[in-house]
Amino acid sequence: MTSAFNLMDEPWILAREPDNRVVEVSIRDAFHRATELRALAGEIPTQEAAILRLLLAIVMRATARERSDDEKVDDWGQWWSEGLPLDEIDSYLDQWHDRFDLFDDRAPFMQVADLHTAKGGFSGLTKIISEVPANDKFFTTRDGAGIASLSFAEAARWLVHAHAFDVSGIKSGAVGDPRVKSGKGFPIGTGVSGPMGIVVVEGANLSETILLNLFLEDDPEGDVPVWERPAQGPAPDAQHPVPTGCADLFTWQSRRARLITDGERVTDVLLCNGDKVEWKDLLHKDSSTAWRFSAPQTKTAGQVVYMPRSHDATKAMWRGLEPLLAREPSPEDHHKRKPGEPDRQWLRPEIFEQLAMLTADGVLPSAHMARVRTIGMEYGPKASSVSSVIDDALPTSMAVLADEQLARLAVDCARTAEGLVFALQNLATDLATATGSEAEGVRPHAAEAGFASLDPDYRDWFSHLSSTTDIDGARVAWRRRARQVVRDVGRQLCRDAGPMALTGRMITVPNTEREDLMDVARAWQRFASRLRTSAPLPDDPQPRSETSSKEK
Repeated sequence: MTSAFNLMDEPWILAREPDNRVVEVSIRDAFHRATELRALAGEIPTQEAAILRLLLAIVMRATARERSDDEKVDDWGQWWSEGLPLDEIDSYLDQWHDRFDLFDDRAPFMQVADLHTAKGGFSGLTKIISEVPANDKFFTTRDGAGIASLSFAEAARWLVHAHAFDVSGIKSGAVGDPRVKSGKGFPIGTGVSGPMGIVVVEGANLSETILLNLFLEDDPEGDVPVWERPAQGPAPDAQHPVPTGCADLFTWQSRRARLITDGERVTDVLLCNGDKVEWKDLLHKDSSTAWRFSAPQTKTAGQVVYMPRSHDATKAMWRGLEPLLAREPSPEDHHKRKPGEPDRQWLRPEIFEQLAMLTADGVLPSAHMARVRTIGMEYGPKASSVSSVIDDALPTSMAVLADEQLARLAVDCARTAEGLVFALQNLATDLATATGSEAEGVRPHAAEAGFASLDPDYRDWFSHLSSTTDIDGARVAWRRRARQVVRDVGRQLCRDAGPMALTGRMITVPNTEREDLMDVARAWQRFASRLRTSAPLPDDPQPRSETSSKEK
């Protein structure tokens, strides 16, 4: 390789300035300008997450030492008040400077210098550019020239992204990889971050974001990233089968790669299989994802196994808050636990536990507002293609992460919204029955309308939760607000049902031989009753007792 492009010094990371202008910065500049940069940017959100995790690995290693909980609080509190430890970071960057050269002859950054196939072929740049569908180039914002070559900076960004989020599927077969058969590398799974439902806590600037996501391990000495290890070859690293910690996982080499350059631009890439990981072995190795109990994996392993929890692309973030916020399951969920299952069906991200500790100790104000952002990749069949990229966010006070009562309030109120939307779906079914129309499809349509209407209201309500929030008052306020929103959607469903619903139809009452009239009035009566059941309010009319009914 004849080119030179050291990521320490050359601008390649996309970052956003306060005026929203996007600029490219080097690794060293990203740290030194962190207080004046608003956030990272990227071609797609998962690229931002992958590069943030790279920066976090650097800070983890630059500040690595064995710490007690009190020492973690002291160190982190000092950085929060005084700024990032730039002297330690600079010293570390100087020490490992040579390992960040993208085109080094011996150990190019996150690549294998002499990687090649038996036939001398390459993979094509589309293999590392996740925003270009491999077989559907009509649906892309890139023109032909953009795919034919990449600047060194953009190639570096996609290289980091590929190790984290590359799709599964057949890869080019590297000479020297014993797994290759007939010149092909058969699927070993996605990049290491592929199944992760990544959570990023974003502050007012890049410096805050780095600190809010900087997980301090008890003893990080053995948690070594790729650039601190010997240069890799084409074969999997048998001596290093499992990441040893966050810094190692954040830079895990899921692929073996080699960028091809004409001296001025990257014109091709060779992308082969790298180090496969078993997701069941990653608990406590990634601080930024929640974990779910896996009964099948537990049965196979003979011990309790938690797997990374991915995000659901079909749901807004606030509809899946429980595994992110709540430390303990609700009483009803606890009672549903099957024999042999652990008390906790999920574990929330460990970075949230650290932020809760820092808040409880007073170094991070409970009133401090951040933006909790969920980022992930959803894959197609056999994880061999990208289906969608998940990116959602909620403004959050640190009090919500630290206070179990506030967390449970947020979760319970999201469940209330689910119950109200279920009532809306039943209304849609009743209206379809009243008109004699086809009922298929009305429930999904009603749910979509209900959640879309509730979404801005829940986000606004959630953003006002703080250490001074009155729990009971906030719960009642949400129920009242949500009921009104869903009632308005229900009214529109009734209007859309048309005049036939006003007349209605006679239908058989289930489990009886009796018939009853189903029309708009009856459907609305049932709907209103379900709203009161799903979100009861203090001023709701009380049901009459059996005695009063008889007296009447």
